[in-house]
Amino acid sequence: MAITGSLVVDLDHIISFYRHGILFNPKKLLKEVLDEKDPWKDQRNYLHNVFVWMVISIILCSINFSFGIIFSLCYFVHLIFDALNSVNFYPFYPSKKFLVKGFIKYGTRKELIFDFFLIIILTLLFVNPR
Repeated sequence: MAITGSLVVDLDHIISFYRHGILFNPKKLLKEVLDEKDPWKDQRNYLHNVFVWMVISIILCSINFSFGIIFSLCYFVHLIFDALNSVNFYPFYPSKKFLVKGFIKYGTRKELIFDFFLIIILTLLFVNPR
């Protein structure tokens, strides 16, 4: 559940890769995934919008509250991680009036270490040992 909530946000990346013909070209795909730039400006769009997050969260919570909460929390944490790195993030897409560019350079060891420790902290906060 948690992994799904965290990764479903990036479907807009996969759709972009498919539309531009690189999804099934491993060399081009790897080059694009490791690059901070978005040459087509369509990789962080509707699913990276906080209003879409709220709508999906409300729908899932009304269907199955436990699943909806976990999914929504992981989705939100993903958006936070995206806001912290240096890639353009428009939380109110398609409006581009509000741009978030984080302080952590995309794809660096610093980002990996920061994300790792943040995941540990969040796990410790939300996992209830019994």
